[in-house]
Amino acid sequence: MTRERDWEKLGKAFAAARKTIGLTQPEAADQLDVSRTTVQAIERGRQSNGAPFDKVTATMRAYARLVGWTETSPALVLEGGEPQLAPDPQAADQPPSDLPPAVDRELRSGKTLDTTVVHLGSEDDDTRIIVVLKGGDSMTEEEIDEAWQKWRRTRRHLQAIPGESDTSPEA
Repeated sequence: MTRERDWEKLGKAFAAARKTIGLTQPEAADQLDVSRTTVQAIERGRQSNGAPFDKVTATMRAYARLVGWTETSPALVLEGGEPQLAPDPQAADQPPSDLPPAVDRELRSGKTLDTTVVHLGSEDDDTRIIVVLKGGDSMTEEEIDEAWQKWRRTRRHLQAIPGESDTSPEA
């Protein structure tokens, strides 16, 4: 296997891992504090000028952390191996989540601004919708207020959804 091919394999692995956690290229670029072009180049396995990479960069190690890999995973993939998942520091304190990885990650990121539970069933049926309003870590008070106003309107609509006990059997 040529070195160039190894970089392409690494790029494909990064792209697959990013998609698994539910991030777009612009979102990944934003979280890595780089341009989308940089993320595209890494995922293509070639620098912006078309030349193959010649070393694992700090941005690649940061990308590895972002997608939940160890920092040594890029080198492992380049050598023909598979990336290793980094241990989750919160996992020791909490039982494993049965949520999809992208949802679990979203719940752990950003500020929790509000939550609500909408019960859809009767007393014997515990069917419900759970909504968590999240905001960015760097939101200003004005942005939080704006998000809160939008949320208040949306929450009213959600709470108006009738549960089984709210409708007649003939309906």
